[in-house]
Amino acid sequence: MALTYGDISAVTVNYISDEFIDNYYKVSPTFVKVWKSGSMAKPYPGGLQIQVPFQYAPLKASPFPPGGTFDIGYVETQTAMTFNPKFYYANVTVQGTQLPINRGEAAVMNFLEPKVVNAEQALAQSMITGFFADGQGTVTPLIALDGILAGYDDGTNYASYGGITRSAIASGASAGINGYYFGNVTGSPLAGASWPFSLQQLQVAFGQATFGPNQPNFIATTQSIYNSFWAKMLPMQRTYEIDPDLQGAGFRAFKFNGMSVVVDQYCPSGYVFGMNTDYIDAYVSDDPRFSFGFTGFKELPNSVDMAGQTLFGGNVVVTAPRLGFILANVV
Repeated sequence: MALTYGDISAVTVNYISDEFIDNYYKVSPTFVKVWKSGSMAKPYPGGLQIQVPFQYAPLKASPFPPGGTFDIGYVETQTAMTFNPKFYYANVTVQGTQLPINRGEAAVMNFLEPKVVNAEQALAQSMITGFFADGQGTVTPLIALDGILAGYDDGTNYASYGGITRSAIASGASAGINGYYFGNVTGSPLAGASWPFSLQQLQVAFGQATFGPNQPNFIATTQSIYNSFWAKMLPMQRTYEIDPDLQGAGFRAFKFNGMSVVVDQYCPSGYVFGMNTDYIDAYVSDDPRFSFGFTGFKELPNSVDMAGQTLFGGNVVVTAPRLGFILANVV
């Protein structure tokens, strides 16, 4: 029978690097922009729902002749979208019997520390996936974030948003609580045929979502579409910058019509999302546990094992869907 250890291995231990490497999680500048920079995050202090009032109709106004009378009939001009708070968790389970092994000089590093970091990354991954989805039961379940796939739709794929039927407010792209959605060059957004990325179509989408000084200011897309985008820009037009909200994380972006364009590895394939980040509210519970907090480890019943969770409570609200756009089925 072959021996497990030889002359050298019997008296020599492995050298273990003190640097722990992540070879799994992807990178999301959008997550940093939404939840970590502080400019988009808003406190959620509690309540059954998050209610967002908005104006949807004009008051009466017209010319009048001398001696004429005014139409003083009452006009309803305001309503509100409502959103349920959503909750996310990432779990860390520890076998109690691992603790007396991972200690002393034999423990190069505490094995719990990367586990807790992993939980934070897993939570972020789940949330940014939900951010780019719908939370309407089509792409992600109703308990998931109300993502921008539904928020910036024009009513083609999601007839309602925030508890309101879109057509009850206005019909057509970039009107009322409709965003701008373009699915392919045939003009039918429902058709699934893919189409090559076009700066002209991007400009059309940008124009649709522009209302004076209010316009999209942030584009997230995939690496392949970003490569096409980059190649179509003339060298003199490729203006790179460090987005102030992303600077601390080291992300770079180039500019198109004043919009920061970034690669987000969690952006779904075939999509370009144009956002106005001034009109996206990322609500985060002010309960410390549900504000990316950690519950602490709790012993499991009849066991020496324990588990703890990193938690989030809140939701994402696109308060002005007409200021953003979605390009889908792009290659």
